Amino acid sequence: MKVTVYLADLNDALKARTESFIHDNWPHVAICSVNGNQPAKQENNDGATLTVASGSRSKPPPRTTLSETIIVNGETVEEVLYLVNAKLGRLTSSEIARSDRPASLKAPLSRREFLFGMLSRSSPAPDAQGDAPVVSADSCEARFGCRKCVDACPAPGALEVRENSLVVSKEHCIRCGLCAGICPVVAIQVPEIPENAYVGLLTALQNSHAPKKTLVITCNPEAVPKAPWVDVEHVPGIGVIGVRQLTMAASTSIDATIVYCPNGLCVGKEHVKRAVDLISSITNATPPSVYYLEGAEAAEIKHIHDSAQKREGAFEPAANPWKSYVTALDNISADDSLATGLGITDIQIAETCTLCNACVDKCPHRALGIEGGELIFDPRECTGCSYCHQI
Repeated sequence: MKVTVYLADLNDALKARTESFIHDNWPHVAICSVNGNQPAKQENNDGATLTVASGSRSKPPPRTTLSETIIVNGETVEEVLYLVNAKLGRLTSSEIARSDRPASLKAPLSRREFLFGMLSRSSPAPDAQGDAPVVSADSCEARFGCRKCVDACPAPGALEVRENSLVVSKEHCIRCGLCAGICPVVAIQVPEIPENAYVGLLTALQNSHAPKKTLVITCNPEAVPKAPWVDVEHVPGIGVIGVRQLTMAASTSIDATIVYCPNGLCVGKEHVKRAVDLISSITNATPPSVYYLEGAEAAEIKHIHDSAQKREGAFEPAANPWKSYVTALDNISADDSLATGLGITDIQIAETCTLCNACVDKCPHRALGIEGGELIFDPRECTGCSYCHQI
C-alpha cells in the first residue's frame, strides 16, 4: 500500500528525527510537511495517510478507513517514533480487502431484525465506500460445509450461504467484525483491518526496540487514556479479534495485548473473552500476555502495562494463515496437546467408523488418514470445515 506521512506543526527536532526514521526504516513512504490548519489531503485515492500532528492543531484531520493520526502532546521523540512505526506497519501492509463476487442480500426488514439493529455495533455507519466485510470465494470453506461465521453472526440476514458460497448483505450487516474474527482461514475480512494489515502491525511492534510494548485494540481509541509505549489501534468492532488473532499477538514480543470495549455492549465481547481465556489456559505466562477489559476498567491498562514482563517473541507469518496460527500456537503453548485447535477444531471419531476411506479421500487439508487399521486425525491440519462430517 502506498502511504504518505504528513508532518503537521512539529518542532524542528521532532520533525527531523521523524523524517530520518521513516527514510531509514520505511524508504517507500512519502513525507509531506503541513503548516497551520492546512488539511492533510490524501493525494492518491489508492493510498493511505498517516498524519503526525502537534497537539496545538485546532482541527486534526478526520479519520477514514485508510488514514491514521498521531497527536503529539508531550511525548518523547522515541515514544512518537514507536507509534509511527506501529501505524506504518499496519498501513503499508494494508491492501484493501475486496470481494471477488458482486453479491448483496436484500430482504424486507423484519421486526426481529429491527430490534437486533439496536445492538451496539461499535462502528460508524457505513460510508460511501462501504465498510462491510468482504469474502474471498477461493478461500471460503462454505463449499465444504463450514458455517462458523453464519452461526456466530448476531445480525439476521447479514450472512447467507448460497450455492455453497458465502454472501454478505451490506444492508443487514452491523459491522461488528465477528465473522472475520471467527474465520480460521481468513476468507472473510473487514476493510479497515484486513489480515495483512494486522500481521504488518504485529511485525512492526515485534521488531521495535521499545523498552516495553503494549497493544490496545478497541472500537473507540478516544476512550483509552494515553500512556507511553502504549499503541492504540482502532477496529470497527472488537469481534474482529478472535482466538487466531490473539494467539498470533501472544506469540510476538509484545508484552501485553489488550482488547478493550468502552461500554461493555459490543456484540463480540463474549467471543473475545473466550479467546482470552483459552489462550491463558495453555500458557505459563505470569502475568498473562492477553487481556479483555471493558468500561471503567480502562484505568487498568496502565497497571497492566507497568506490570507486564518483558517477552521474547519469534512470530514469523507463513504464507498460509492457518499455518501462521498453528506456528503461533507452538510458540505459546506449554502443552501441545492442549493447544491443538484451541476451540476452532473439534472433531471426534465414532467407534462405528468402517474405514471406508471416503473422508480421507475428500478432506481438503489432508487431516485424515488410515494407519494400522485405524482412522487417524491430525488436528494441526484441520480447520474445522466439517466436510468430513458431510461426507
